[in-house]
Amino acid sequence: MVQSVDLQTLRDEFPMAGEWTYLNHAAYGPFPKRTVDAVRRWAEDFASPGDFFASNRESVPDQAAALVASLAGTTGDMVAWVPSLADGMNLLAHGVSWKEGDNVLIPADEFPSVVYPFLNLQRRGVEVRFVPRNAEGRTDPALIEAAMDDRTRALAISHVEYMDGFRNDLVKLGSLCRERNIELFVDATQSLGAQPVDLVGTGVSAVASHGYKWLMAGFGVGVVIFAEDAIDRIDVTYAGRSGVKSGFEDHDYALDWRDGAGRYQTGGLNQLGLAALLSSMSLVTQVGPAWSAAHTLDLTSRLAEGVDEKGYDVVSDMDPDHRSQILTFTSGDRDRDNQIVADLEAVKVSVTLRGRGIRVSPYFYNTAEDIERLVRALPLR
Repeated sequence: MVQSVDLQTLRDEFPMAGEWTYLNHAAYGPFPKRTVDAVRRWAEDFASPGDFFASNRESVPDQAAALVASLAGTTGDMVAWVPSLADGMNLLAHGVSWKEGDNVLIPADEFPSVVYPFLNLQRRGVEVRFVPRNAEGRTDPALIEAAMDDRTRALAISHVEYMDGFRNDLVKLGSLCRERNIELFVDATQSLGAQPVDLVGTGVSAVASHGYKWLMAGFGVGVVIFAEDAIDRIDVTYAGRSGVKSGFEDHDYALDWRDGAGRYQTGGLNQLGLAALLSSMSLVTQVGPAWSAAHTLDLTSRLAEGVDEKGYDVVSDMDPDHRSQILTFTSGDRDRDNQIVADLEAVKVSVTLRGRGIRVSPYFYNTAEDIERLVRALPLR
């Protein structure tokens, strides 16, 4: 992690930033220039198989695993590659040795890809308990604790919530779960890379993330990062040649799982997606989640002041313990919010509409001028 960065150097990685004020990373993370080049090289090499197989590309998954694992404070052997967040949550949901009558807790209004893998367990007699929000509309550890009983086997929750950027306290939740031998499965899609995430000693069993937002790796590549002590508790539920120690020409078919998270791999990986991820990770890790989080906190603080001056309501939690790089505000009228998003897009300011209002999500290369441009383009409420 660097202590200071040259914003212009970072900005130069994103040519579209000269035309667009792009404040929409919680929706899509654009490729930096280096990743565009890496994908182009991969495609050109793949057009000539001799060149492709001579290029030692088998090291790409391991290199990418080391970098993405570093974002969670662990090592590459704790990484399993998946095609999406939903695949990652399914891997975790079906890896628990459930018994009929067990239950899993999920906060109300969670992201659908966190919910559906567990709802699908209901046919096996697993109860899904949706924990209500508190009076302020926030996820509340006290309400989660109150919903726990001796049949609770897992809690599935987002680290940073997609609607308004509320950042859950993983240390507090991990302590609740660890004391009760409950698995804590975390959707880190809206935090990994943009916020510090720590798996070591927190009580978190695993985090899962898609790569197309803050990791800037495009679609079809996601990751599950395990706490070391969780791997022996989470069963392998679908198997392939990549998950065992034997070579692919070994016809003894010994079901001898690989060490670490490699046991959860099945067959051929999305090599192109991993090449993109590796390239983007070289930039994300150069900046570092801690610097990025501090930088975007400053930007969203400026935004909160600006929209307040224009009469809008900030709906994101402004408690420092729950702030993130995402901030949502509203005019109080959904139709008007929708029109504002369209009007901003017309002047090349990219934000999006979510259930609680207009969601703004800057990243490490955004500047105070980007925030000022957005605020200037807003009509008075």
